[in-house]
Amino acid sequence: MNKQNDSTNDTAFYLMANGAVESAVFSGGIDNLYCRYAMSFGNDWGVIHGVDSGLSQIARKDQGSQDQSVTWNFPIDITFKATNAFGWPRLAISVYGVDGMGRDVVRGYGSMLLPTTPGQHVRYVHTYAPLSSSILQRFMAWMSGTHPEFFDSKFVTQGEGREVTRVKNTGVVKVTVNIMTKGMEGFGYEGGNGKGGKFVNVMSSSGNLGATGGFNIPATPALSERF
Repeated sequence: MNKQNDSTNDTAFYLMANGAVESAVFSGGIDNLYCRYAMSFGNDWGVIHGVDSGLSQIARKDQGSQDQSVTWNFPIDITFKATNAFGWPRLAISVYGVDGMGRDVVRGYGSMLLPTTPGQHVRYVHTYAPLSSSILQRFMAWMSGTHPEFFDSKFVTQGEGREVTRVKNTGVVKVTVNIMTKGMEGFGYEGGNGKGGKFVNVMSSSGNLGATGGFNIPATPALSERF
């Protein structure tokens, strides 16, 4: 099948993302953390493979190491189908912890835009937690264990209503994600270049889509290009 004719017949383009919410570093000796992620995307986007939310295990710091990060390695695997780049998916991250009394409390929220170019990407998401409006409310929240939190974890992916929210910085979450795209050129979008050099549309020798289903993947650079 001719590649050009196949592209013109496409009624949508595709975005595939897989990777992991790897680890996090939080100040103040915070430990016993777990994370929740959720995808936020526009009305012209739909999930055709994978899940758009997940909840990790509880992880602790390595007490015998200088590395104070908490490691989850919580996988992300999702494929989108879309007809419009508006509403490009964002990843909302919520981090929770267990306090000294065994209560679950929110430790921070953060979000990141899924990369728009194919390849491997590493992102560091800064997290923040909402603050009580007064000292008295902070004391009551500490006593009761009901710290302020957002009603919807996807609130951090939006701009409306956040200008009056008081927050504090809490930590950083490391996310690695591999991006592949298909059919974007047919809608007038450029796939772009990532770390791996030029991107090629993989086809089998018979002209049919190969194992990658026609997704754009980075061409492997020569050794001289890596160092």
